[in-house]
Amino acid sequence: MRTVKLYTSSVVILSLASLVENLAYALPMSYFPNFVQFLGASVAYIGLFTAAFTAANATLSQKFGSISDRIGRKKLIQAGLLIDVLLGILTGIVWSWAPLLIIRILNGVATAAVAAPAEASLVDQVPRARRGEALGFYLTLSMVGFNMGPVLGGTIQYVCNDVLKTGLELSYRVPFFVDSLLAFIAFFLVWWGVDETRGNRSTAREIISQEKDLIVSKKIRFSLRVLYLSSLSIGFAVGFIIPISVLYFGDIFNATSLQIGTILSLSGFVGLTCNLYAGKISDRIGRKPIIALGSLPSRLSTIAFPFAPNLFTAAGIAIFRSFGHNIAMPASRALNADLVPESERGKLFGRLAAFFSLGAILGPILSTWIYDMYRFSTLRIPWLGNLMVRGAGLPFFISSGIGLFSLLLLLAFVEEPKRR
Repeated sequence: MRTVKLYTSSVVILSLASLVENLAYALPMSYFPNFVQFLGASVAYIGLFTAAFTAANATLSQKFGSISDRIGRKKLIQAGLLIDVLLGILTGIVWSWAPLLIIRILNGVATAAVAAPAEASLVDQVPRARRGEALGFYLTLSMVGFNMGPVLGGTIQYVCNDVLKTGLELSYRVPFFVDSLLAFIAFFLVWWGVDETRGNRSTAREIISQEKDLIVSKKIRFSLRVLYLSSLSIGFAVGFIIPISVLYFGDIFNATSLQIGTILSLSGFVGLTCNLYAGKISDRIGRKPIIALGSLPSRLSTIAFPFAPNLFTAAGIAIFRSFGHNIAMPASRALNADLVPESERGKLFGRLAAFFSLGAILGPILSTWIYDMYRFSTLRIPWLGNLMVRGAGLPFFISSGIGLFSLLLLLAFVEEPKRR
């Protein structure tokens, strides 16, 4: 068998494009709930914006993934990025929360056209024996962009409002135009340097691997069903705390947008120190041990988060939680790729993303409602010796419980292919 190069120009550029796209997406994260309230929405409605995005994503992820199996990955990725360029501009000039909700739905459509085809394109172009390493590299660059976003967006907002004195409204809007510019850069990178791996215009070289001989047995089909349920649970758990974290830091510790953005970015960057290496190790010893090694401490730290007495301690717990998450993530994605046949890769990657998004639809709506009801309350837990906890921390407890359940499902019932 001839040696196949892993870090081709196409793989590197696809990963760089993902970095830029994730940076653009995460720019307003440190203040987006405040922007929504500025446009007239109440706290209880904030979860609708996350749910609207994920609902559109869930509805179309499998469809776009399936289309990419037939007509090609690259053209769908480019179309989604161009739509993101337009939507970034529209978000920067929107006048009330109702049209912003519509824009968020369209953002979900654009992301569905990019996410599953991009990951499937990467897996198409790497040897199976180094799939974990390749996904670790791709996810590392993706998360670099995602983690740079909050601190960059918070900095832009701070400079506009506090240094340039543009006013609060304009300071909220400027980062969205930067978002649009970054999405255009990602589009150019994909157009210029990414190979097409499907359709009549496929230009990628053939990858020599065993996956073309993959037989989808009953065990594999059952494992895929468990992964769908696990993805649903993880989406629900993650969606439960995405909109809450920003509100929690502000309500409990009076943190500014810049402080929140710095915490979110720092926690992500610290976690990335192990992302690539975790993927490489999973290629050698297996996916499930690495998933357990990362996911378990991450879920437990989510339980500990509401007990943090100050901002510094809360930031430390958030960093530790991100560290565990980044250990598990490349191995989890590689396990999905190991179980999916090549001919249906786009469709099944899209289906997994759809189940994750379905969980993330209900999570934010329910968590913001619970948070709004209990954020200024103190709860007593009789079976833990009348332990007193902040009511604002209730969504974190629920998220952790669901996350532990999804981990148990995966470890107990997913059949991992043997290492070669």
